[in-house]
Amino acid sequence: MAPSKPYHSGELAAQHKAGTRGAAIELAEVMTDSLSFSSNHDAFLAARRFSVLTNVEADSGHVWVTPLFGKKGDLKAISENEIIISGGCIPVDDVINLCQSGTPLSLLAIDLNQHRRLRINGVAKAPIDSVSNALTFNVREFSPNCPKYINKRTIIVDANGAEPINSEAVREKRTRLSESDQAFITAMDTLWIGSYAPDIGADTNHRGGKPGFIRVTSPTTIEWPEYRGNGMFFTSGNLEVNDKAGVTLIDFESGSFIQMTGHGYVDWQHNGSYEGATRVIKYHIEKLVRVDQATTHRWERLDFSPYNPAIAGKKTGVDISTDGFPFDVTLAKIVEETKHVKTFRFVAKQQIPFLPGQYATFEFKQLPKGSSSEIRTWTLSETPNSINGDNTLDITVKRVTNGLVTNWLHEHATVGLKVTLKGIQGGMTGIQLDSNHSAPSVAKNLLLLSAGIGITPNMALVRGLGAFVLQEKTAITMIHCERHEEDLLFQDEIARRVANYPNFTYTNIITSKEDRLSQSTLAALVTNAPQQQAYVCGPVGFMHSMTKHLVEIGVSPENIFTESFDF
Repeated sequence: MAPSKPYHSGELAAQHKAGTRGAAIELAEVMTDSLSFSSNHDAFLAARRFSVLTNVEADSGHVWVTPLFGKKGDLKAISENEIIISGGCIPVDDVINLCQSGTPLSLLAIDLNQHRRLRINGVAKAPIDSVSNALTFNVREFSPNCPKYINKRTIIVDANGAEPINSEAVREKRTRLSESDQAFITAMDTLWIGSYAPDIGADTNHRGGKPGFIRVTSPTTIEWPEYRGNGMFFTSGNLEVNDKAGVTLIDFESGSFIQMTGHGYVDWQHNGSYEGATRVIKYHIEKLVRVDQATTHRWERLDFSPYNPAIAGKKTGVDISTDGFPFDVTLAKIVEETKHVKTFRFVAKQQIPFLPGQYATFEFKQLPKGSSSEIRTWTLSETPNSINGDNTLDITVKRVTNGLVTNWLHEHATVGLKVTLKGIQGGMTGIQLDSNHSAPSVAKNLLLLSAGIGITPNMALVRGLGAFVLQEKTAITMIHCERHEEDLLFQDEIARRVANYPNFTYTNIITSKEDRLSQSTLAALVTNAPQQQAYVCGPVGFMHSMTKHLVEIGVSPENIFTESFDF
């Protein structure tokens, strides 16, 4: 079973139907055939207490998706190509019983709080450990995955220290959804789907939305919208060549789940009844397993993803948000930075607290050639005047080929335009607040590395140092890569801050005149690499290569932070 390099025929067909082939080619740069310990994948796996595993039955080809509820260390990468999954985190024995050497497997390791997930595909390795029920997973394909629709949650571990798996939980098996099952499904805001392309491998993926985004259309069928994602189409691509799939729903508040196996297909010409959907997946259930209170783990939902479209015709309650989103903001100013870049300043009627380097999500309605709702994210390039927030939000936007919203902003947006601010999120900030949300602090060494429009979060961080009077408490090394000199942003301001900040160095790399930033050049520009806290933003391939270079020159993987909106 050879890994797809980079996409198989079904994925290519789905990408062509959706018109995302160009984006998929760029994102393929970060797909590899192994984990990367230098990128801290082993530590990420070891910290997971919840993940999701897909396996394929050898005889029937049925696909099952199983939640893994465990303790730290239950997932262990013993090499960059081999993972051990402890039997103690697997709530159903069928996973072990149905696995043999070469069984297609797919693992989705996810941090619901930090919006990070790793997608790892491969096969089971013989022999299966029948004593400990440990499962050995040979890695064949790795890639990061789109975090766009992750509804934020934090795990609450049982205070009495109980084992994660409830050994007394009862399994109910049937072929049709009961009324209780149907109510369970329609209350969910997250769906886990496993699919399989013969001779290629299995895949696990995640879908998120508002409660009600999954619809029960009969006791044996469900359907859900496919919102705009990263354009790689792993799930839809597999369904193009094989309709067998598994779907699992987890109630994070009760620790219960429903597993289903059956058939799915993509409806590319749906009737438009789902707002924000580019297509719909319709799923027929053949078998299901329900396990109530399967785990002692419990989760608290902190917030919905700001990307989630509203559910037409359904009142789902008030969004959980400490900041009162969503609300409208008004475009007050447009500044032309370069031929292809403009800054748009929006004003709100209330103060909005955020940290330098965070991003805002906006909703645009009824754009020409767009859907009824177009949702986009940009870094906030300005910083608040105080920790309590500001009334203004600046986004610096680059015109891009086939960019529906970005190009509309450049060509048609005028002062007075009202858009909806869905939320502010992101961990791409080097400034931290204490538990009282006061007393800002910063690392002693900041390395800010960017390419193209990726300079915006790092520029926001530089501005934030001045806003919070922290510029004398850190040493800043800022390196920016740009194809052409005329596309450089913020140069006068950066020069002024370099002159005024006691320990600030700045370097431009113009790739049309010189080679791309290499590991050796990076090593020459960065002093005290082991002490650096690095922030990297730019195209996916740039971030991937720079992260590897940084680790090689001595920057700790735990101190490398990236941000990407390629979805």
